[in-house]
Amino acid sequence: MAANEMSVVDHLHELRKRIIICLISISVAAFFIYDRVSYLINILMKPIVKFNLSLVYFKLTEGFVTRIEVSIITALIITSPIIIYEILAFVGVGSTTKEKKFLYKIVFIISSLFIMGMVFGYTMILPHSLSFLILYGSTYLKPVLNGSTYFNFIGIFCLYTGIMFLIPYVLVILGKLSLINSKILRKKQIPVILGVIVVEGVLLPSVDLLTFVVAAAPVLLMYEVSIWVIYLNELRKRRRENVPSNSRKGFKFRRK
Repeated sequence: MAANEMSVVDHLHELRKRIIICLISISVAAFFIYDRVSYLINILMKPIVKFNLSLVYFKLTEGFVTRIEVSIITALIITSPIIIYEILAFVGVGSTTKEKKFLYKIVFIISSLFIMGMVFGYTMILPHSLSFLILYGSTYLKPVLNGSTYFNFIGIFCLYTGIMFLIPYVLVILGKLSLINSKILRKKQIPVILGVIVVEGVLLPSVDLLTFVVAAAPVLLMYEVSIWVIYLNELRKRRRENVPSNSRKGFKFRRK
């Protein structure tokens, strides 16, 4: 049945099926990660190894709950391609074979950009941000890190950088839908550059100039690439619109 012919009940059944698939995927991944979460915790502790800090907990259940939280967050990251696919598949229910191939392409691109953004944030930005926060606070306080707070901070931080890497692709999609154009994006270049500098200044307040540039460059580069992609799409669209009229003029000229 086509998407526009489906009843509300059919849509709810489709939504239920997609949600169940996502929950099963996350649960299975979290189950396998739980027994191996100690290896993951050792990796997450690397940004603060040089400070010789140990993580603590203040509630009897916090150690158990934190381990579950880390397992679930990691499972969400690992299964993000499945989750993204199920969301897009629900939106595009009843799609043709050609549309499904395009859907797979979108899922691959979004998943790749999201994971790249998280890896970039964890390796390039997070260590400097943590160093600044710990050193700044230790000038008048003794640092004692709560395990749950520390891991949640890393998760939110990496999620933020992952979403940042999706923005250029979202701009390209909006350009294809004619909701924005390359001229608007070029007019916004200076505000975007200033915005990136401000955000980087908050996240990396005490790094050297080279690290600052390396951290800001990918976002600005991807923004510039998205402008050019939208501009080229606009050129192709204008050429397609002009082909019929041009060919008719040429035919009249040959008749004369």
